[in-house]
Amino acid sequence: MDDQDDWDGATQTTASGLIRMASILAALVREGALDTRFGGKLVKRVEKEARRVTERGEAAVDSAEQGALSGAIKEFDLALRQRDAALLVEANARLREQEESSGKHKKKKGGEV
Repeated sequence: MDDQDDWDGATQTTASGLIRMASILAALVREGALDTRFGGKLVKRVEKEARRVTERGEAAVDSAEQGALSGAIKEFDLALRQRDAALLVEANARLREQEESSGKHKKKKGGEV
């Protein structure tokens, strides 16, 4: 599948706009205000737009701006991974609490309770 959208023209999106957006989205993920599944789709779309900006954008993107853009996208992706990990830890803790409150005990090695 090709990386292009319905249109092949240059994008009007700027690298600085994408940098700001990725940073804002990362903050929203850290706050828990953005679902990580939705964030995962957004990070892929931001990466795709970043490629368009750097390859076919109207304004030239220098190496410093390209590095900042890459860093902002990595920040967004890291925030998603950290939030997913935190959610997993929380779910595991709730599961343990439910098991303890229902009276279920894990069996130790050797058949002890």
